[in-house]
Amino acid sequence: MSNEHFKMAELHRERGKRHYQDGQIQEAVQELTESYKFDPRDAETLYLLAEIYGAAGFLDPAVDFIQRSLRENFSNMPGWLMLANLYAQKGGAYLDLALEQLDLAGSLEPDHTMLHYLRGNILAQKGETEKAIESLKKALESDPENAYAQHDLEAVSGQVG
Repeated sequence: MSNEHFKMAELHRERGKRHYQDGQIQEAVQELTESYKFDPRDAETLYLLAEIYGAAGFLDPAVDFIQRSLRENFSNMPGWLMLANLYAQKGGAYLDLALEQLDLAGSLEPDHTMLHYLRGNILAQKGETEKAIESLKKALESDPENAYAQHDLEAVSGQVG
């Protein structure tokens, strides 16, 4: 990629980030799409597009973007968590794919609180209550203030017994 293409990609990516931070989603997508045209392998641009599409409920394009981002930056822990979360939102057979992504993420940061939270949430969706409780407790051990893990643990524990 030429230096000029790199500069244009960066310019549009930074504009897109500012729009996104300001809540101007349509403008952010336009700028990030322009950045993508100049550098289709920029992990940060791909990550941001995945985040925006996922938040808007467009799960398939979000999965595509985050997978591409992770190919460019394998060590992006938030990216692995996002991919697992997107698969969890898709549900059904995708729940097993979500757990696989968490296994990969665990090789980067095995004690990440959100890794344990998501694992617990997904296991609960699969009906594996005891394993879900175990993962949610691990999430709370590493972050006692994790409101999501606390909520899910209370909900799942209520199903036992």
